[in-house]
Amino acid sequence: MKRIASGMLMMGIGTAGFAQDWPSRPIRVLVGFAPGGTADLAARLPAEGVSRELGQPVVIENRPGGSGSVAIEALIRGVPDGYTLVVGSDSAFYQPVIDPKLPYRAERDLMPITILVSQPIVVAVHPAPGWKSVADMLKAARAQPGEVPYAISSPTGTQALAGLLFFQLAKARLTPVPYKGGGQAITDLVGGQVPIGVLGSSPVVPQANAGRIRILAVTSAKRSTALPDVPTLAEAGYPEIDITQWFGVMGKAGTPSGVIDRLSQAYNRALGDRVLVKSLFNVATEPVGGTPAEMAQRMKVELAVWARAAKDVGLGRR
Repeated sequence: MKRIASGMLMMGIGTAGFAQDWPSRPIRVLVGFAPGGTADLAARLPAEGVSRELGQPVVIENRPGGSGSVAIEALIRGVPDGYTLVVGSDSAFYQPVIDPKLPYRAERDLMPITILVSQPIVVAVHPAPGWKSVADMLKAARAQPGEVPYAISSPTGTQALAGLLFFQLAKARLTPVPYKGGGQAITDLVGGQVPIGVLGSSPVVPQANAGRIRILAVTSAKRSTALPDVPTLAEAGYPEIDITQWFGVMGKAGTPSGVIDRLSQAYNRALGDRVLVKSLFNVATEPVGGTPAEMAQRMKVELAVWARAAKDVGLGRR
């Protein structure tokens, strides 16, 4: 028993020493979606501030695919030392409830650091069809069942869930077109390859401000403070819909708690920067922050809710 206790004591000293010396080299952040979308923005905007806090470069690496699961799988194959992190959407961490064959479980394989940002999901359209409201869009879609496509940033993410739920409630049959991130999806929406997008706000708002697309509604229960003139889907007759999306940063399970705490503190300080807050507001996105424990508790509650909602609309079974 003394030998075991002594070993555990030395392990504790070693872990504390590691956390104290950390970081001694650059930190790599894997992003589960392509450049240009909200996940990419959520990873890149705080990176400079985090780098200043920790005294090491923060390198962003996009690993799109699998609704964010490709980046998470890459993280869990690595070493739990805090030098590789992942930024993903809420739904990326919940993907195993849709596809149980995925090799990770958030509660087992990941360590929360903090929630970075949240955003409303928007229903946006290309100006060519001339739709001025949700009612206009739905009237056209109902006249062509299954023929009108809409862009989503991933096949089984929060935006896919929002689109399925909305069009199911509206009794309109449209065809989802999934991409590997909001940046790719907005390119095709602006180009007119798809007439509708159910997407996160950050890649959409600059294009809407430039007049290239029109935002018809937000999926949150209340209007966005950054988009005060855009009605909610509840105002359009669908009060059941209240969906926002968040993006968070995680480490691999087994990372020393001292390292996780330092990362959380660094990210929270970065998220408090006034320039960053303004940049996020300009794309209808808000900083969130919080402790690892708060993020873990939120994920515990949301996992059950998200699994039930995904099952109700048949997400992933098309």
